[in-house]
Amino acid sequence: MTNPNNILLARTNLKSWYANHARDLPWRLDPSLYGTWLSEILLQQTRVETGIPKWHLFMDFFPTVGHLASATEDQVLKAWEGLGYYRRATHLHKAAKAIDVAGEFPKSYVDWLKLPGIGPYTAAAIASIGLGEGVAVVDGNVQRVISRWEGITDPVDGKIGAKAVQAAADAWLDHADPGNHNQAVMELGALICSPRNPMCKRCPLSTNCASANQPDMWGILPAKKPKKKAIRWDLTWHIVRYKNFTVTIQRPETGVWAKLWAFPETQPSNEFNPLGELMKPVTHLLTHRRIEATIQGWEAPNKAAIDVYASEIGGEVLTWEELGQRAMPRLATKIFSDKLSKV
Repeated sequence: MTNPNNILLARTNLKSWYANHARDLPWRLDPSLYGTWLSEILLQQTRVETGIPKWHLFMDFFPTVGHLASATEDQVLKAWEGLGYYRRATHLHKAAKAIDVAGEFPKSYVDWLKLPGIGPYTAAAIASIGLGEGVAVVDGNVQRVISRWEGITDPVDGKIGAKAVQAAADAWLDHADPGNHNQAVMELGALICSPRNPMCKRCPLSTNCASANQPDMWGILPAKKPKKKAIRWDLTWHIVRYKNFTVTIQRPETGVWAKLWAFPETQPSNEFNPLGELMKPVTHLLTHRRIEATIQGWEAPNKAAIDVYASEIGGEVLTWEELGQRAMPRLATKIFSDKLSKV
């Protein structure tokens, strides 16, 4: 464990740096427990510049947890559209319902952990920032800052490395002001201790950082276990239409793009007129999948035929305008907005 004097110096310098350099993020300017919770869910796997407009959109559409709880799942998914990892949205909605039923927000780290979609990081962030509870936050930015400062070479996503980072984060924590301290460490990782070219000369921790001004260390730390190779998924979507109508189908409740609306993977019968590929094949990357998507077009002979096809595959016939109101995965919205809505 780091020398206590070094910890105190790092904590003091970090506090001063944050007071002068913290970004004016909307959930910080007008803080509320609801706004903090929403920001933490939105910013999981999402860049701040992308999360800010979505945070405003959610606050406009669902200004209170009661509004969010009473919304339909489709409304929440549609508001979330474009952020990916849609399970975050369904968990957010379920958690809002639980909070609404309870009549109050959870009052501690342990209680926040009981809600859907809330893990140790999110619970610690909400409890420290929104409730002033003395719990240390560890996210990707914190892992990077601490592993470099401490010189932790074990993979931070492995048991030993994760334990070392958490122990250091706990030792660093300013129990007098845990919310701002946690935000300061995360902010340092976002603004100064960047993955490739950290700005050590501007870092408040550089005087006793194990990796300061050492480019060789920046590429090594934080150490992580080897990534799994992305699985290739050859996907064919069939765009079946008649005049301004098309067919959409809701994806299963589990798996990729759970509960979102997309296009059928089942080819229609011979009575439909093939239009060929409507656009060049599209490559779309998910965390563990590389999707090679082919988009085939079909024209139904009449409205009755497209209705029968939709019924057989468990889909729905919608106008393009109606489809635009459904929550779709990013791959589908790219197709919808770039090509097919104009055909």
